[in-house]
Order: sequence, then structure tokens, then C-alpha cells
Amino acid sequence: MEKEDLKEFVVYGRQPVIEALRSEYHVHKILLARETDKKTIQYLLNQIEKKDVPVQYLKKAELQRHCGPVHHQGVVAYIEAFKYWSETEILKKIGLAGPSFILILDQIQDPQNLGAIFRSAEIAGVDAVIIPDKGSAAITAIVAKTSAGAIFHCPVCRPGDLAVTLQQLKQAGLRLYALVAHQQKTIFESDLTHPLALVIGSEGRGVRKNIERLCDDTLSIPGIGKIDSLNASVSTAIVLFEVLRQRRYT
Repeated sequence: MEKEDLKEFVVYGRQPVIEALRSEYHVHKILLARETDKKTIQYLLNQIEKKDVPVQYLKKAELQRHCGPVHHQGVVAYIEAFKYWSETEILKKIGLAGPSFILILDQIQDPQNLGAIFRSAEIAGVDAVIIPDKGSAAITAIVAKTSAGAIFHCPVCRPGDLAVTLQQLKQAGLRLYALVAHQQKTIFESDLTHPLALVIGSEGRGVRKNIERLCDDTLSIPGIGKIDSLNASVSTAIVLFEVLRQRRYT
């Protein structure tokens, strides 16, 4: 694995910390608020004991010095640096467990949108998420919190040249689909059961034209209301679970 952003990753919130403990990441230490009723965090305490992680008890207000002015729920963890997978590692995963499903996020810049997308992606069974190195939000504590810890279970690749990565995925046998508004072909009329990579554009610009041109086809989400656009994380979730429905529930 490559491209570690930091020597140590600070994560806050009960569910993200639980998922970090359940993952392969090494948790260095955990800070807990003294005021917390232990009965409400018993599962967390069990996971801490299981992994034999050092614990330090502090006043709830003191935890802010470690994670900033956020809603930490009385739990802060110091974890080994987040690891991005290389393109080579992602390509090696293709086809190992049925038809591959890669999610490509073309310059999603809002960390809360990014976190919400990771949460949906992990639940829907996406094999890997690709976010370009430039113009995209990186994996941060905010993303970890919004994803409810899903980032610790989902391979993430951050290539320097997204166009090159798309070509590599094509060569590996995946069809590339870009989600673009107002296209005639909808996700409900498309066969999404074969190996594929889905490209989702940024909140404002959508999929960049140079990236769209590299895709095999464009798809849209149909709608009948007066508002003609969806939040990036919402639209992504709709498509992810349509893929899951076609592959598992038809």
C-alpha cells in the first residue's frame, strides 16, 4: 500500500472507532470521557479489550484538544495512518469475487458527501473506491465520522492521473459508466450485472468532459419532480443499490 497522508490518524465518534477496532488497522490508543456511562459503550469496551488497546480517561472537554471542536461522543482514537491502495493492488482485486464493481469519484470535494458515499459503497459491496489525487477531498476524520467507519473496510486508491487509471480498468475488462443528468438511458434500463466501473462527478460540475469521453456509456437517474438534480451522495447511493438489486435480487 502507498501514499500515507499522516504518521497517525485521529478519529472520533463511537461508530468510527468501533469500525477501526474491527478492521485490520492498528489502533495505538483510545481516549474516553470519564463522564460516559460505561453501560452505553459496553460493545466498544469489549472491542478495546479484545484488541488490547491502551485506554486513557479524560474529562470530556479535554478530548477537544485531541480532535478539535467536534461532536466526539466521548471517544477519540489514535490510529495508524490511513493507507491508500496502489493502482496495481486494485487491479489485482478485479474478478476475484465475482463481477467487479469499482466506484470512481471525479473530484468530490465535500468531505461529508465523501463520507456518506463511502458508507453506501461499503454496504452495497463496492470492491474499491477511486478518488483522484488532485481536486478531491482526502480521507480525514470528518470523512471517517460521516462514513460511520466504513473507510476502514473499503480499499481506496488515489491515482495521480485518473484518465490513465480508467484506461487500465478498461484493459482489465470493466465497462465504464458515467452518471450524467438528463441522459436518455437510465440506470433502470441498463444491464449492471457485468464487471463495471461507475464514475460519479463533483457536486457542481458533474463528471468532467475528458473523463466522460473515456467512458463506454452515460446513465442517468430518472425523476418526475420539479427539481432536476440530486445531492452527489444521494445519487450515488441510488445507483449503488440498483447494481446490488440487479446482481443479487432479480
